[in-house]
Amino acid sequence: MEGISTEIVRNRYMSELVSTGDRLLADVVREFVDREIRPYRREIEESTRTDFEFVREIQKKMVGMGLQGAFLPAEYGGMNLTAVLPYCLALEELSRGDPAIVCAMAGGAWAFRPAVLSDNKEVLKEFAPKFLGDDLYVACFAMTEPSGGCNIENVDMKGRGIHTRAYLDGDEWVINGAKLWPTNSGVSDVYCVVCNTDPSLGDEGIALIYVPVPIEGFSFGRFEDKAGFRSSREGDFYFDNVRVPKAWRAAGPGKDAELLEDNLIFARIFSAAWAVGIAQAALEEVMEFTAERKVAGRPIRQHSAVANIIADMIIDIQAGRDCYINAAYMYDHPELYGKRTTKYMLARGSLAKVFCCDAAVRVTNKAMELMGAYGYSIDYHVEKFWRDNKIIQLWEGGAQLGRLDVARGYYDYDQFYENEVYEEIEGIR
Repeated sequence: MEGISTEIVRNRYMSELVSTGDRLLADVVREFVDREIRPYRREIEESTRTDFEFVREIQKKMVGMGLQGAFLPAEYGGMNLTAVLPYCLALEELSRGDPAIVCAMAGGAWAFRPAVLSDNKEVLKEFAPKFLGDDLYVACFAMTEPSGGCNIENVDMKGRGIHTRAYLDGDEWVINGAKLWPTNSGVSDVYCVVCNTDPSLGDEGIALIYVPVPIEGFSFGRFEDKAGFRSSREGDFYFDNVRVPKAWRAAGPGKDAELLEDNLIFARIFSAAWAVGIAQAALEEVMEFTAERKVAGRPIRQHSAVANIIADMIIDIQAGRDCYINAAYMYDHPELYGKRTTKYMLARGSLAKVFCCDAAVRVTNKAMELMGAYGYSIDYHVEKFWRDNKIIQLWEGGAQLGRLDVARGYYDYDQFYENEVYEEIEGIR
């Protein structure tokens, strides 16, 4: 039988953009995935339909790799890993195994970036040690609401779409509201909650406040039953006069809005890498299948029609990889490319996510077509990646808001142009 692939893996990344240390991280994670995740994909999926124990076992092994607290500053025992590029490389590799199983780790980095970037010593002193133990400690960035996550992530809304309210009562924040769909909800030990102190203040009213659980006034509803991405947990939860210390706000008026936008850009770039990892996994399944199976005495992939389809898959994957690596490099070097929360950087991050997610949809569809009924069978893994990929395309505002954010970076596009008619309509409301 011919070899499955002749690709030189280290040449997937340009050495001018990806450091030796970042490559080493990707290599270590790839080896972990090939050893601990890829052989057990089906058992992982089955565990999510029963007790989740197998998922937790693998997540605990990831804790041992040092990934859980890597985002923390060195003074708290972390690796000070706040750059997006190394996260992307690690995430692409983890996504090759099971794209959802990494959510427990990724949630911690996403939820605590605001505290790290603002150097909130009160928050870090309270929570950082818990990420550095041997046990799984899970965090959630609680953003999406029943009224629609897209409203929160739309920069033109300036916080007006955030309905979870927070007000100061002495030295405590009092929080009321509801969240829906945040990753790690229902299993997290601490939540970074996107709130609004006063909708009339615009960006000044946006507040990011940390809430540990269990705590009085916090209640959880139910887990979502999803088509894919089953190794992560999402659900709805509620705040009824939940009280936390005043110091547990990430930064302050105006600063929290900037931290929220920074988090959105960060997440869109690493979502692009997430999608590329899924597409790469689907390609690997197809490469093996089409090398082993024969038609008319030749391996399937030696037929020109199939070679053309595989080539299109490879083009989408490598173009997507180059796209997210470029965006990540720009984000990580503001001294060269300017402030990270500009509309242009939002556009570059959104561009990467939109393209990579669309590409992964195309790749997983092509993979299923090449494998026919076997691609649809649970005996193989293509159907799983086909299901897993779609949610990445839908989250963080979805593909359509992502396209609007691309437009914002290239010309003066304002979704809510406030002219006389707009003001008249607002008066009627």
